[in-house]
Amino acid sequence: MRKETDMKEEEHELGQQSPLFRQIHTSQKWWQNIIDAITDYLFVIDQNYKILRTNKAFANLFDREPADIIMKPYYELFELSEPHEWCLLPDAKEGFSSRSVERTLNNTDYLISCYPINYDDHEAAVYIMRDITETRRLKDQVYHLDKLSSLGTLTSGVAHEINNPLTGIIGYTEMLLMKNQNDKNEKYLRNVYDSAIRCKRIVENMLTFSRQTPAQKSVVKINDIIDKTIELHEYWLKSTNIELIRNYGDVPSLSVDHQQIQQVILNLIINAEHAISEAGGKGRIEFKSYFDAESKTTFIEVADNGRGIPPDVLPKIFDPFFTTKPVNKGTGLGLSIAHGIIAEQGGTIEVKSTSGEGTLFTIKLPQLN
Repeated sequence: MRKETDMKEEEHELGQQSPLFRQIHTSQKWWQNIIDAITDYLFVIDQNYKILRTNKAFANLFDREPADIIMKPYYELFELSEPHEWCLLPDAKEGFSSRSVERTLNNTDYLISCYPINYDDHEAAVYIMRDITETRRLKDQVYHLDKLSSLGTLTSGVAHEINNPLTGIIGYTEMLLMKNQNDKNEKYLRNVYDSAIRCKRIVENMLTFSRQTPAQKSVVKINDIIDKTIELHEYWLKSTNIELIRNYGDVPSLSVDHQQIQQVILNLIINAEHAISEAGGKGRIEFKSYFDAESKTTFIEVADNGRGIPPDVLPKIFDPFFTTKPVNKGTGLGLSIAHGIIAEQGGTIEVKSTSGEGTLFTIKLPQLN
């Protein structure tokens, strides 16, 4: 009889506690869901570097489930035999304050933050790893862009300084040509004059390209803009054994900002040159222009036989700061700027590419009234 009474009292006690247990269980699940919602990689380790708690993001980083890595040394997930140098644990006597470090793990840059905690009189540490690979790349690109901006200012100043003596060389050579009676001397003077004129064109193109001014539209010939842009970069193209092909059609004049269109063409030339250099072999860049009377649109095509653009990269090439080049080789802004300029002119720029075969950029500029 007494035993039956005790069982009833126990059942009654359990019945009273069940709602509390359910509440605790719900609360635990709620907090676990909150932690799992964090996309940064979070894990808690004890004094033996064993994982006490973790979120799904950290476990998924190693293609594991959270339950599979609990109570395992965290460093084994990184295929190490001992903890990283940045992994610190609180000391029962001294402890340590929160801190953050930047480290590269498995070719990914992380900001690793550590926070000491105490539970049941035991010391532990919470670690949060944030992927900052893209942030660091953008920071490096902005730094490089700032250097390019300074270089543009320097280029403008140097071009002005070169332009002054060039004007004197051209003027005095013209005077000597008018007075000269010797055919041999005239040949030499003509070579000097032609070389000086070429230098003057290059300097003028540099000044035009480096000048930062609002869009100023004027009626220009697209084929002339392409030619002037090629002149600006022709020496480098020839020195790298790249063949230039001009296939111009009868294209009407357009009202555009010639400086900005020149910048677009130059960006495409530099990209083509880089793609060709990576592919190796003899390079070729073809410039083609034609007019579609039905749509009243001028087409400009820049094609190269470089290494091409991978399919997974192709949708991103017009994104700001996106680049597959090293920091000192490109800013990731060239094609983004080109896209913005063409859009401002009322046109579009498209790209087609085949890996290992080459790339074709097509610019469409409408004949606006």
